[in-house]
Amino acid sequence: MKKTETDFFLSGFLTLDFWRKFFMETEYPAIVAVLVLFGNLTSLDYYVNFIITGLFVFARLISDSIRPAIITLCTYIYQISIPHAPGYPTYSDFLFSEWRRPVSVIIIFAVFFAFLAFFIRKKIYKSLTKEKTPFFFPLIVFSVSLMMNGAFSGNWTYKNLIFAFLNTLVYFFLFIVLYHGFSEKEKSKELVEYFCYISLLISAVIICEMLHLFIGVEDIFSDGQIVKDKVALGWGIWNIIGTSLAVLIPVLFYGAMTAKRHYVYFVFATLSYAFCVLSMSRNALVFSTLAYFSCILIACFFGNHKKLYRIITLVGAAIFLIFALIFLGKIKVLLSDYFERGFSDNGRYELWRLAIETFKESPVFGNGFYGFFTDAVFEYSAFPRMAHNTVFQLLSAMGILGLLSYAWYRIETASVFFSRPSLNKTMLGMSILVFLFGSLLDNFVFNIHPPIYYTVALAIVCRTHLEENNKS
Repeated sequence: MKKTETDFFLSGFLTLDFWRKFFMETEYPAIVAVLVLFGNLTSLDYYVNFIITGLFVFARLISDSIRPAIITLCTYIYQISIPHAPGYPTYSDFLFSEWRRPVSVIIIFAVFFAFLAFFIRKKIYKSLTKEKTPFFFPLIVFSVSLMMNGAFSGNWTYKNLIFAFLNTLVYFFLFIVLYHGFSEKEKSKELVEYFCYISLLISAVIICEMLHLFIGVEDIFSDGQIVKDKVALGWGIWNIIGTSLAVLIPVLFYGAMTAKRHYVYFVFATLSYAFCVLSMSRNALVFSTLAYFSCILIACFFGNHKKLYRIITLVGAAIFLIFALIFLGKIKVLLSDYFERGFSDNGRYELWRLAIETFKESPVFGNGFYGFFTDAVFEYSAFPRMAHNTVFQLLSAMGILGLLSYAWYRIETASVFFSRPSLNKTMLGMSILVFLFGSLLDNFVFNIHPPIYYTVALAIVCRTHLEENNKS
């Protein structure tokens, strides 16, 4: 019997080679981003999640590169819709109630074992040495200090161990899998370009979700101003939303300086900044502003379109001033929360004082993540209350051991950026700085999901550094 074109297509569709190629194409992350957005906007997140997770697990089992996992790692949490939010504003138990509880457990184990299978198949365990893995000993010491948080204190609880384990998975295990998980054929330039593309997709997803929020929530505006307490998506509130966009700006600007469709990256870098402002997060406002204007200044002197961005900067500044003068009154009303709060600490000084007092109780290993007791309003009941500052949080939860181990790890990571500096290292480094500086006023370093984007950026920078050293 003669085969039809459909038969040929189906036979190709069913081969592993077809799927390996598909996972490496640019269409795959776009499909995942669309699925994430669709699930969030329709509240079908839990069911769409089956497709996203299934593709992720399948890719880990057959792909020779970790690259297809990046989009899922960075956007997975953005699926969660407002009705199903485990924290503020709905505090729903939907994701882990009724029949979904065992299914969710199965999904978690499937993802974990898919990663483990990739780890074993790629023989990454053979690269766990100081010579082959960047920051190997600092990472081990920091991970051990994480796991030891609150040891021998009177407030130790098993939840300290679970929370520390989740952070260790991100900072240690995920970094190692990412760094060693790219195929040998993938050059650092290609990886940076791919990361820019992923950042573009992430930006589009968050912006669309925010637009849906502003259009769909009736009481998000009151007398012309944005009600800050209403700026909450299923996966996070204003501070997480703002920072999730802010860290994208430098990477998007690198695309704006070097990519073929540079104008698309510039538009989304600008939109990301605008929606950082609309997030009503003062933290995001400060660091996204510093990032955006630093990046556009860099674009005027480096990259492939210096003359263009000099013109854009001058014209953009003029348009902004005219717009601000015409609509200043409405802008002040729309963003009145910023003007009302100003530079107030919003309770942070008291949290920092309390963190020092907690540290004094157990100075060596800290009092544990769940040993920080405060009456401050808290959005996620499953997460520990935190000090809203990386240094104070380290002292409170992990003691001197935690602070010193983190300092060692941070010094080692910084050295990569100062050795053989380049434009791509600088821009990815600026993204990391937005994350780290923002964490001096909030809890992002220990919030499980925000460090994932940071870890991907760091792994790619380290691959770039390795490639540069091999050439010399």
